[in-house]
Amino acid sequence: MALYRTYRPATFAEVVGQEHVTDPLSRALDGNRINHAYLFSGPRGCGKTSSARILARSLNCEQGPTSMPCGVCSSCVALAPGGPGNLDVIELDAASHGGVDDTRELRDRAFYAPSESRYRVFIVDEAHMVTNAGFNALLKIVEEPPEHLIFVFATTEPEKVLPTIRSRTHHYPFRLLAPPVMRGLLENICAKEGVVVAPDVYPLVIRAGGGSPRDSLSILDQLLAGASDEGVTYDRALALLGV
Repeated sequence: MALYRTYRPATFAEVVGQEHVTDPLSRALDGNRINHAYLFSGPRGCGKTSSARILARSLNCEQGPTSMPCGVCSSCVALAPGGPGNLDVIELDAASHGGVDDTRELRDRAFYAPSESRYRVFIVDEAHMVTNAGFNALLKIVEEPPEHLIFVFATTEPEKVLPTIRSRTHHYPFRLLAPPVMRGLLENICAKEGVVVAPDVYPLVIRAGGGSPRDSLSILDQLLAGASDEGVTYDRALALLGV
């Protein structure tokens, strides 16, 4: 399995470099101050969708809402990274399903009570790709949702989300990781994988990844796949990455 999937965080405490988002979200969960709609924005590969899944897991844990899901209840197991999923947590990729018919279907499903969880959570990825007609179809239910319903919109372009929808959400902007934070993440994962990486390889990976954890881990994955018995050397990384 790819590194970025193997090491996908399962709780907000495991999310690296986004404390300005995870700390207030954790406090809100522990204080049971739950909003009905959230907007997670930021560059690609910086943890928006993973955090949306963690939010759903935190909301539906048997001990929750809590910032530290127990990890053992049926909901936590189902919504863990690599888990089978949960009927009450629905993801919509708006890049391919952002039309008015798709959002109407989503709206119609939203009124049903959860089948096995505390909340129904709708995660709309690439939310800026929802058409204006699609957003208008959702507007009423986002303005006046049932008690059991939570929306999480994830997008790289929050300014393209319909303003009337955006104004109903709690907006959390995600950021690219600073080089020292990224290096700590990469070194930690290499230690867990038990592989030797030359120290001067890390700056190459960090620069090529552009601050995105997902992109940086994909690059590291490629280097590890082609590593020799001596590990990942600078010359091999330089030849592959060309930076």
